[in-house]
Amino acid sequence: MKVIAIIQARMGSSRLPGKVMKKVGDMTIIQILLKRLSLSRNIDQIVVATTSSDEDIKLKNYIKELGYSCEIGSTNNVLDRYFKVASHYKADIVVRITGDCPIIDPNLVDHCIDVFKNGDYDYLSNVNPPSFPDGL
Repeated sequence: MKVIAIIQARMGSSRLPGKVMKKVGDMTIIQILLKRLSLSRNIDQIVVATTSSDEDIKLKNYIKELGYSCEIGSTNNVLDRYFKVASHYKADIVVRITGDCPIIDPNLVDHCIDVFKNGDYDYLSNVNPPSFPDGL
């Protein structure tokens, strides 16, 4: 089963515009996230799903410079972006990640994927019921 992690990321945050490109030390938020998520042993591919807005084209180019796949899609329909990326990359399992979670725990991601693969689930979440801090 092909496992694709899809990271939803955009530059147009209303609370903190450009947050995924903000630096922490010498790395951007999205770069830290990609680096940590790459440590997962269960993810076959990581794809960033961003929008077709002009400001997100810069993000797409940056993601590609880092060596990751990035696809553009609807500005307003996040589900459509996920669907198109999952279909294009022929994902059997989609791991949904938000672009503003640089402290993602790759071991927790792997655990969730293992639980999903070994159970009879259509959907698995680590936030309902509340169990882990936001961002993990």
